[in-house]
Amino acid sequence: MDIANLNKKADLSEGEWIDDIPDMEGVRFKVRSTNYKPFRVATAGLARRSGKKLRTDEGVVNYSITAGKALAEHILLDWDGVTEGGKPLKFDGKKALAILTADDDFGIGETFRRGVEYAGDQVADRVAKKAEEAAGN
Repeated sequence: MDIANLNKKADLSEGEWIDDIPDMEGVRFKVRSTNYKPFRVATAGLARRSGKKLRTDEGVVNYSITAGKALAEHILLDWDGVTEGGKPLKFDGKKALAILTADDDFGIGETFRRGVEYAGDQVADRVAKKAEEAAGN
């Protein structure tokens, strides 16, 4: 294993477009990696702090809302294919926060949270693959 790039920093701030998001046909997200340090800091210990509360419906909802806030603030940068009332919806950070922290009866907030997290994980996988290639592994 070549460690020449040990101290080299990967730029995770720009984000990448991810298509083919499960349960979100026609939608694509521009997202950062879920390994983006500010996101990791924001979510570190979230499950631990939630503890026994995760055994209740209210605890699960609060956990999801907190995780959604971190996704909105650190991971989701843009979207394409999102509509409101059948009309294209331009990306807006406040709207993204509202959707990603929603506890709605139709599961839209939960679907968005899963979709953004999936997309961020895809970027994380791409970054890891690039790092492996750069290391010659």
